[in-house]
Amino acid sequence: MRARSLLALPLLLAACDEPVRIEVEPSSLRFGVRGQTASVHATPRLRDGKAVPREACRWSSSDERVATATGPHNDATVTAVGPGTATVRCTIGDAAGEVPVIVRVVTRLAVTPASVELRMEDEPRPVALRIAAFDDTGAPVLGRVAYTRCADERVCRGDGRGQLWGVGEGASTAIVEVEGARAEVAVKVVDRRTAEGKPKRVSGNPMEAIEKEVKEREAEEARQKGK
Repeated sequence: MRARSLLALPLLLAACDEPVRIEVEPSSLRFGVRGQTASVHATPRLRDGKAVPREACRWSSSDERVATATGPHNDATVTAVGPGTATVRCTIGDAAGEVPVIVRVVTRLAVTPASVELRMEDEPRPVALRIAAFDDTGAPVLGRVAYTRCADERVCRGDGRGQLWGVGEGASTAIVEVEGARAEVAVKVVDRRTAEGKPKRVSGNPMEAIEKEVKEREAEEARQKGK
């Protein structure tokens, strides 16, 4: 009986050294952009509350379509992948610590007006689009940068402020993008510039006139030196 007790003693001591709970900080994560990352740290603890940092986590995610968790030992990097909720977990033996993760990303844009007429005038002026972004739950998302561009840049061009500029007469499609979500706007450009505002037509080869002027100037300088 005594021998059996002595054999069981190492097993009991080993069990006492195993963590019974794991604290993970921060206690929750929320992301608003795909690819956004955050660091988490796990602290394994014994039954008496003593930390045992030598014990290493096995990191996992309940849904890697939403978030992934990778990292060495008890530190991990959580990366937002797509909209939804997931749980990042540190597991050591039978103990586990969890961090709930919420990812909300822009999935839809509402752009007005749906079609735009741009006027090319002597003083260039853009047209500002009204752009509203919404996440996967339908909630509005504020403070995001909207980029605009045109399918045919000979007709119009966009910028990083949600504006469109007329370049040449014609029709095109403007693409509006906010963090991967996109919408399209029909664009028509008309030229309303006056004769003074339009570029002057150049006849002949302008380089020939420049070269002639340079040669005349050089000849005049040579005559002045010869006097």
